[in-house]
Amino acid sequence: MTITVIMNWKWSILSIMMMGILFISSHTPYQQQDMKPFFRDYVTLTQDDLPQVEFTYDGTLVTPTQPYQYVEFFIRKAAHVASFGLLAFLSVMAFRERGHQQHLLLGSFTAFAYAMVDEFHQSLVKGRTGHLIDVFIPDTLGILLAAFLFISVRHIHTKKSR
Repeated sequence: MTITVIMNWKWSILSIMMMGILFISSHTPYQQQDMKPFFRDYVTLTQDDLPQVEFTYDGTLVTPTQPYQYVEFFIRKAAHVASFGLLAFLSVMAFRERGHQQHLLLGSFTAFAYAMVDEFHQSLVKGRTGHLIDVFIPDTLGILLAAFLFISVRHIHTKKSR
């Protein structure tokens, strides 16, 4: 009986677990997540090794003149895309397993709402900042990519079934 209950709720459990992982990550001070010392120890980077593109992100200049910070920025944003894409997928599947017709919309909205809550939570953690731009660019990109992937796979599966 217990295994049956767990299997009927597997996507919901995985979705909640992903939210927990994101909560822990957002609650960890930046100093403990700083990747720059690791890169400096194992990778030699110069400005010339990187694309010569600089831009402002939430009021901060992102520039290859600071190569380790530049690379870390892109790794962190890629982690946002991947994490919230995965959360969106798990949430869509959770609503689908519960029989909701609008599972794609509900799952995507859940991931977006959690992204908002996560940035707010992060703003309360000492040594961290919350940036709404993270919700609207990398987090939303991950959610949209997950939705696109879900729709594409469903379309391919439906086409093969015919």
